[in-house]
Amino acid sequence: MGRRSTKLENLLSCTGLMLILLLILIGFSKSLLISFGLFKEVGLDSFTFDFYKEILNDKTFISSLIFSLKISVISSILAVIIGIFLSYGIFNSKIYDIYLKIPVILPHIIMAILLVNIFSQTGVIARVFYKLNFVDDSHSFVQFFYNKSAVGVILTYAIKGGAYTGMVFLEIYRNIGSNQLAAAKNLGASDWQEFYYIIFPFIKKETIATFIILFNFSISSYEVPLLIGPTSPRTLAAKSYIEFTKNSFSYKPKALVINIFLSLIGIVSLIILYLAEDKNYEKDF
Repeated sequence: MGRRSTKLENLLSCTGLMLILLLILIGFSKSLLISFGLFKEVGLDSFTFDFYKEILNDKTFISSLIFSLKISVISSILAVIIGIFLSYGIFNSKIYDIYLKIPVILPHIIMAILLVNIFSQTGVIARVFYKLNFVDDSHSFVQFFYNKSAVGVILTYAIKGGAYTGMVFLEIYRNIGSNQLAAAKNLGASDWQEFYYIIFPFIKKETIATFIILFNFSISSYEVPLLIGPTSPRTLAAKSYIEFTKNSFSYKPKALVINIFLSLIGIVSLIILYLAEDKNYEKDF
């Protein structure tokens, strides 16, 4: 009975995975055809690279690409660092797990709005500083939102990603043998030595994978940059969304060209992840 149930579970999981992959491939194939000018619904029926040329010749595309990479790389690195130390603090009962649970349950949009209400020039902190005469007026307070620094966008992704990373690493910490940690403490190891020599080797492989997941999510998400990011440059995801939601169907191929580039970035990042894991596997043996 146990073997039959296991086989059934494996079959169902494989079937579900194949269905998801099929839907992804259908959507990607359709997007690829439209990006090459094969969009019969609006009268485009000839294969062309014109939309790719138009996007690549657009001066704002490169600036949007660099801007997107900057936000994604910085926020993902910060999220991994936050997650590692947040989960380690919870594991050692030095930090309450509420700091992990609250960011997890809040959607990105709500987190962005919350940060705006706290850190913007009309937010809580700016008003407190004004009352304490630390700033002359609200405009004297540093601007974190709606500008090219994208501090607000990075902070939103870092906090949300840090909570996700913390959950991943916390589960790994709990699976580490307590005998190793107890032996280290008995030998006089500090918290830093315990973390670096015992815990870090266990999470080293997951660190790269978690970074890649967060990087791909942030570079392909448009809501937060569209809400609290600058109008110029836009992130690639926000730029694609704006092109796609224009009234004319003639803009749809250009939006999907941008999505194809985002997909290529995701594929390259997965290849890097595979090569990194393969290299770590060879080191272990």
